[in-house]
Amino acid sequence: MKKLILCILIVSTVATLIYAQTLTVNITGVRNTSGEISLAFFKCEKDFKSEKPAFTKIVKKSLIENGAACVKYSDIKPGTYGIALLDDENKNSKMDYKFFVPKEGFGFSDYYHTGLRKPSYSRFCFCFGDSDKTIKIKVRYM
Repeated sequence: MKKLILCILIVSTVATLIYAQTLTVNITGVRNTSGEISLAFFKCEKDFKSEKPAFTKIVKKSLIENGAACVKYSDIKPGTYGIALLDDENKNSKMDYKFFVPKEGFGFSDYYHTGLRKPSYSRFCFCFGDSDKTIKIKVRYM
């Protein structure tokens, strides 16, 4: 019985390693090293509008060199995602505003937003499947 359990564990571990995909996120345009970068992963328009991400990843600003960072994740399940970035300079876990204008940087996966309203989810969503994927996010400050 112990040998059977050991074989199952080995096979499942090998299968996980063989089929593990990596999501690489290249971030550019970060203006300073204060605070932290928050990457909110959304799975649909409804969740994006209500600001309820499926999960969030934090990027330490100690990784920033010349305004850029590259982070890799191998623990993300295949699916459709849209990443919204917040340069949370004061680490209060929310976007700060001054006269309805964002005071902190923001960005979206493979989409540079120039409008004053939030973009639609369809503008920055992507499919993450059975192969590695690289996403670019350029941070915008207003």
